[in-house]
Amino acid sequence: MSPAQSSPAEASEAYDVVIVGAGFAGMYMLHRLRRLGFSARVYEQGGGVGGTWYWNRYPGARCDVESMQYSYSFSEELQQEWDWTERYAPQAEILKYANHVADRFDLRRDIQFDTRVERAVFDEQTRVQTQLSQYATRAAR
Repeated sequence: MSPAQSSPAEASEAYDVVIVGAGFAGMYMLHRLRRLGFSARVYEQGGGVGGTWYWNRYPGARCDVESMQYSYSFSEELQQEWDWTERYAPQAEILKYANHVADRFDLRRDIQFDTRVERAVFDEQTRVQTQLSQYATRAAR
């Protein structure tokens, strides 16, 4: 089964939170919500993590702020184990860091790649946020 396909069990599962996008903010949100005890699912249109750094792969792409600004500060261990090679990191290195974070904190198990969120609808009666993707409907409490 490809990552974008839904299993029967997942199709009826509701999450506390649904996150759109597995860029730096989406990955942090997933990590933070897990630590707070919430169930969460990320839907990412692309085939990998990194957001802007996944999509923008043109020659010369790099950050315009110091690389350390792209480092997550929620984990001292993560900060100690990653060394930026340049003051202003190129796209490939930032994407490598994003993948390292996803692997280090096992984030991929709660990310569904290659899935575009078409729309989100709030249901006044049930107080449920329904996420409609190209494959199925998901609910968040």
